[in-house]
Amino acid sequence: MVLFYSRFALFVVLLAIPLLFLFWRQAEAQSPTARPFYEGKTIHLIITSGTGGTVDNSGRLVGRHLGRHIPGNPTIVAQNMPGAGGIIGANYIYNIAKPDGLTIAIMSRANYLEQMVGKPEVRFDFRKFSWLGSINRAPMMMACRTDTGYTSIDSIRAAKNPPRFAEGSATGSIGAAFNNLVAEIFNLKIKEVTGYGSGREQDLSIERGETDCRSSSDITIVRSPWPGWIEKGFIAFVVQQGPNKSRLLSEKVPTIYELAPPGAKPVLNLMDVMLAFTEFDRPFAAPPGVPRDRLQTLREGFEKMIDDANFSAEAKKLVDWDGSYLSGEQLRRKIEQTVTQPPEVIKRIKEISGGP
Repeated sequence: MVLFYSRFALFVVLLAIPLLFLFWRQAEAQSPTARPFYEGKTIHLIITSGTGGTVDNSGRLVGRHLGRHIPGNPTIVAQNMPGAGGIIGANYIYNIAKPDGLTIAIMSRANYLEQMVGKPEVRFDFRKFSWLGSINRAPMMMACRTDTGYTSIDSIRAAKNPPRFAEGSATGSIGAAFNNLVAEIFNLKIKEVTGYGSGREQDLSIERGETDCRSSSDITIVRSPWPGWIEKGFIAFVVQQGPNKSRLLSEKVPTIYELAPPGAKPVLNLMDVMLAFTEFDRPFAAPPGVPRDRLQTLREGFEKMIDDANFSAEAKKLVDWDGSYLSGEQLRRKIEQTVTQPPEVIKRIKEISGGP
């Protein structure tokens, strides 16, 4: 009988140990003195563009402020990984970076278009990134050197030679998507000159006369050399996205919707998909599969950063931030809705963008 009770007591003890361990871990997690996961850690922030442009500026801006709003105050180290219009960085985040919450990236907002048209170099599903949030809405605009004569849609259509547009490392970029939509709507001929690694390189190509025009976000005009260009009359704004006019461009710059012929309605409808990226100007993400609690921590930190007066002041000064943003979940839903399209829509996007 004594042996029986001894064995029973041992059985109870062995059974209790896992439960006691579980209770201890739960108490530790709930304890105000529990060490946050990010304490003493370093977060690597990948910037999927070259240096000096608005993507780089925005990425480094977030890198300076986000760590203060994550429990444990991790160090954030920024690293540029340019190439193929952001695809190289996106492929790295999707396929190589560990999904441990210690690598994040500022993405090229229009990379989903390369996915939708089936670019062979794309090795990601834009819908499956772990989205943290985005800052700024930034509609598109088209501008050309004034001395080229390409100062309006009519003058471009009447020109003997098509204007040369500076583009990034690959077709299917943000500017190319806008250019091709404008060309489709207004029956224009344009020539895309690709291979420029950053927005600043595209600006230099215009200054050197290698190209004539550039399409970009309206936010581009707040950084050098654009303020000087505008003051000197070096650049002429041809058209802006619409339907609402940009707060940064002159009211005199017409919108596509104001100028489009009645028969262009189907292409205007495609703009909702192809230019959806203007609603999430600077999107930030982590690799797919980040543990839910760490992703939530990053998302909450991102939103707290948005409300930080110091961040707001620097963002306003550096990238003329208007206070607009999407939360991680809002961004995820927007991208899911945008990328998931029926075959006939994908076909039209390929036709307009020149995809495979």
